[in-house]
Amino acid sequence: MLRVRKRSWMMTIGAMAVLAGGVVGPVQAGSAVKWGDFSASAGDRLTATSMEAGNQYVLKSSSLSVGDIEALQAEQKRSTSALQSLTSKVEGQGRELDELKRKGGSVASAGDSQLSSLKSTIQDQKSTIDRQKSDIDALKRSLDDLKRSVESLSSKVK
Repeated sequence: MLRVRKRSWMMTIGAMAVLAGGVVGPVQAGSAVKWGDFSASAGDRLTATSMEAGNQYVLKSSSLSVGDIEALQAEQKRSTSALQSLTSKVEGQGRELDELKRKGGSVASAGDSQLSSLKSTIQDQKSTIDRQKSDIDALKRSLDDLKRSVESLSSKVK
C-alpha cells in the first residue's frame, strides 16, 4: 500500500513539475512549448510522458497521431453500423424461420392428409389390379377349357 501511495505522490509531484516547467520552461527552453487555443491536424502526434534516468518524467511525442485516433473513431462507427445491420438481418431471418415453422406445421398436416389419400388410392388401384389379374387368369383357364372342348369335338367329328 505504501508503494502505491509513494508512486502516486511521485506522479503527482512529477505532473506538477511538468506544469511548473511549462510556465518556466518556455523561457528556459527557448519557447519549445506553447500554450493556447489551436486545432489539431491529422498529422499531429500525441504527447506522452516517459520516465528517464533519475526518475524524471519527460514529455515526448508518441507514435500515435490525431489522424490515427480519428481513423479509429470512423472505423468504430462503421463497425457499429455494420453490426446493427447484421443484427437486424439476423432478427429478420429469425422471424422468417419462425413463420416457416408455423406454416410448415400446417403444410405438413395438409401434406400428411394428401399422402394418406394417395396411399389409399394406390391401395385401391392395387386391389383392382389384383382382381383383374385373377379375372384374366380365370379367363385363360376358361379359354384353355374351351380349346380342349373344341379339340375334343373336332376329334370326334373326324
